[in-house]
Amino acid sequence: MSWGKGIIIVFILFVGGIGVMVYKSMSKNVDLVAANYYENELKYQEQINKINNSNSLKEQLKVEITEGGLYLQFPKETTQDLSGEIVFYRPSDERGDFKIPVRPEGNGKQFVSTLSLKKGMWKVQVNWKSGGKDYFNEEKVMIQ
Repeated sequence: MSWGKGIIIVFILFVGGIGVMVYKSMSKNVDLVAANYYENELKYQEQINKINNSNSLKEQLKVEITEGGLYLQFPKETTQDLSGEIVFYRPSDERGDFKIPVRPEGNGKQFVSTLSLKKGMWKVQVNWKSGGKDYFNEEKVMIQ
């Protein structure tokens, strides 16, 4: 075998390897944190203000995991004119993400069933508004 044939074989193997890598990388599903990531980044100062409002409360939002669901206990000082949304964010698969409205009972607690959720780690992001102020809280929960 001559040097010329060897170089051609190495070149063909190299190009074939690159082709396989490109094919595999193009067929891999990559979930982004958010579809409009850059817009959200520009609005992040609003998010920081919501977090600061949340941290300045005497009581913090409590998330309690129970059998078959979780309870959200809103701070007593924010239970009047309460509105907002609860986002269940699954970092490993965006297809599982969903939102529900904030609708606590008279005692400031809201129950959310977790029976239909996939097992694993979820981020519970609560955006709520009360008394003209916006609040935000994020908790990581493990559904088993």
